[in-house]
Amino acid sequence: MGCMRTILHVPTRSNRRIWGLEREIRASILKLVKERQKVGVGEDLLQTLVEGAKETYSTSAAMDQFIVDNCKNIYLAGFETSAISASWCLMLLATNPEWQIRIREEVDQVCEGRVPDIDTLRKMKQLHMVIQETMRLYAPAPTLSREMLKDVKIGGLRVPKGVNVWTMVATLHTDPNIWGPDALQFKPERFQNGISGACKSPNCYMPFGFGQRVCVGQHLAMVELKLLMALIMSNFSFTLSPKYVHKPEMTTIIEPKHGVNILINKI
Repeated sequence: MGCMRTILHVPTRSNRRIWGLEREIRASILKLVKERQKVGVGEDLLQTLVEGAKETYSTSAAMDQFIVDNCKNIYLAGFETSAISASWCLMLLATNPEWQIRIREEVDQVCEGRVPDIDTLRKMKQLHMVIQETMRLYAPAPTLSREMLKDVKIGGLRVPKGVNVWTMVATLHTDPNIWGPDALQFKPERFQNGISGACKSPNCYMPFGFGQRVCVGQHLAMVELKLLMALIMSNFSFTLSPKYVHKPEMTTIIEPKHGVNILINKI
């Protein structure tokens, strides 16, 4: 552990680039905060963060770090994950045209030509299953970690205080012992009876994390995805482009390394 921390402080070319990007991001966020404070806007998420920092910390350096860290978390958790999930969903629907037809018919039946609202989104059961299956195959958070605050025993293994325990969500989501022999296949119908009916252990499905620190924005994310997909499906049909290269890359999230290229036709 000590060796790894030392490497992170060595001024290698990669580390210098990382440090430069961190400084640039920090400066951009703090500049935005200062501009907003000068204008004097009303209550919103950024203003809530600023007020929370003032109430919690006594030094400007600590307040700035709190604001910067939370802004970065909000961007990654609240924007990037939803965008990537939508990309994977489009890819899977492009390669499964029968599900495109089913979702489009459901949207047309439920919305009757109107823009979806929260009530109509709740009625889109098949679209909900498609999104659940998308996040099973391409989890927004492929790994989760928890630091032990005290010595604990997990099964027959003693885990000392301070150790980080990593849960490989991507592995759990595609384990044939949990999901069956078709675990690697796109089959939204496995969720027709809910998560408990889709796998042997519902606790093994965790696209938004688990425990006390489960994603607080999970319901908002589902609404965003359902609304976006419903609008796309009601206006367009699409197929996978011959230029598409399937190469999932696991970083903080599972993202398509070369993007998702699809051919779109207006309905």
